Amino acid sequence: MVSPCNHMKHYPVLLFAIAILSSCGRRAQRKNEITRIEIATGGCFGPCQSTIVSIDSSLSYKYFGGDTYFPLPPELKNNERTLKGYYFAKISQGFWDTLNIKLDEINYKELDTSYRHSVDDQSLEVFIHYNHKIKHIKAQSASLPENVAHVFYYVINSYKTIKPKPTKDTLNFESTHQRHITVKLRQIKPSNSP
Repeated sequence: MVSPCNHMKHYPVLLFAIAILSSCGRRAQRKNEITRIEIATGGCFGPCQSTIVSIDSSLSYKYFGGDTYFPLPPELKNNERTLKGYYFAKISQGFWDTLNIKLDEINYKELDTSYRHSVDDQSLEVFIHYNHKIKHIKAQSASLPENVAHVFYYVINSYKTIKPKPTKDTLNFESTHQRHITVKLRQIKPSNSP
């Protein structure tokens, strides 16, 4: 006959095994400091499109695609997918975590606020919201350190993998790149002087 005390010896091992196995399916949620990132691209002396991408911790993805400053060459028109207008999507927690990791790796808090040592290349405006602070960067693409440009263009080109859907809503962005400036010219009346 087996004593009940012998079974009691195995309970801690069994409980430990159950705890390990039950935690295998769970993924610990990453604690991200960043609450929102927005990157706007402007013109260049080439076929650069004016765009804005805004992604936040609620997993909302907003995109605006404007015009290109110069027409795309015929060989690029079929290969390069551009979106025009306003688009929206919900992203996965995994994409948001990956983006935060990439921004942490380039030490976003320590970046300069201006990278403007070049001309003729694409202009960028970046807003990174974290811990009730905003990192605001204005840059020319060729002036950015390579690793920083890589991460920023990961965000800028993310619409190709996120595949946001068109929306008739006008989305608001922190950058003013998508706002068209209306200039009213004062009508000049001819003078009646002799």
